[in-house]
Amino acid sequence: MTSTSVPIIREAGQGETIYLSEVMYQIWKATGETTRGAADIWVEVVPPQMGPPEHMHARYDESFLVVKGTFLFKAAGNITKISEGAWVFIPGGIAHAFRNIGTENGQLLIETFPGGIRKFFEETSAILMSEPVDQQALERVNERHGVVFVGPPLAEEGH
Repeated sequence: MTSTSVPIIREAGQGETIYLSEVMYQIWKATGETTRGAADIWVEVVPPQMGPPEHMHARYDESFLVVKGTFLFKAAGNITKISEGAWVFIPGGIAHAFRNIGTENGQLLIETFPGGIRKFFEETSAILMSEPVDQQALERVNERHGVVFVGPPLAEEGH
């Protein structure tokens, strides 16, 4: 881990990009290496009617700030509709999912505590962006990083 003693400033749209699909991607603002292990921080661009399957992180707490759009969030079985300016905190080990229910790309500012989850996304991206997708390789990445998928993505109505 690299220790930093200088401020970090990233302009809008600035940062390394990791693609999770051809249309869903992350713009990384900071990593555990640049925050002395404190957090990973990125903007996730989520197309309409998309979001991840229900999952949990064994090693990380996670927060979400809705920057743009309207989302359904499911956490610990509860589903809530939230919009710009809303904030969600998910403790490690709690199952959660989200879905952009708007008609345009939504944006979430996501932070995980402590830092370190970026490696999971780098490895996952490499698999998801190749054809065909190697499901066994994805399962190994999930296991290595303590990510457990427990359900499908949220449906439009939240079920």
